[in-house]
Amino acid sequence: MASLYLTRKAWKQIEQAVRKRPDLETGGILMGYSLGEEEWLVTYASGPGPNAIHQPHSIMFDDQYLFQLIKRQSRRRRWDYIGDWHSHTVRRLSPSKADRRTVWEKASQSIYMSTSPFMLIVGLDKRNELRARAFLLDEAFREVKNLSLIDRPAQPPRGGKSP
Repeated sequence: MASLYLTRKAWKQIEQAVRKRPDLETGGILMGYSLGEEEWLVTYASGPGPNAIHQPHSIMFDDQYLFQLIKRQSRRRRWDYIGDWHSHTVRRLSPSKADRRTVWEKASQSIYMSTSPFMLIVGLDKRNELRARAFLLDEAFREVKNLSLIDRPAQPPRGGKSP
């Protein structure tokens, strides 16, 4: 069973972005590393970039900005691209057809270098608390049942492999 862990710092980065404009979708990339077979840790969550287009039911990332961010973070911190996150302005945190198409397209783009990217979908519930669901694209597109926050990240393994 696949597991995705997020540091509290990464979760806070996501929450701040969502709360800034809850009426518009936002998102970004997830960076981190593999902890072993079927386990990954997200240590950093970006915004969508300065030229992103936010709509009530969609987000178009600033891909040029994100490409440069991935290169910079990979060199500085040995982090790898793990996937994307985005918010929904409705309480349903299920991937749309466009969401599924995006994750399949990114899996084939060399800049992302991920054969198994994650998609994290977040949104505010009726009590105004941030909720999330994660999905993994490997042989198929499947939900990640073990999604957890952690306080302290482990050190990345040398030569560790990202999804």
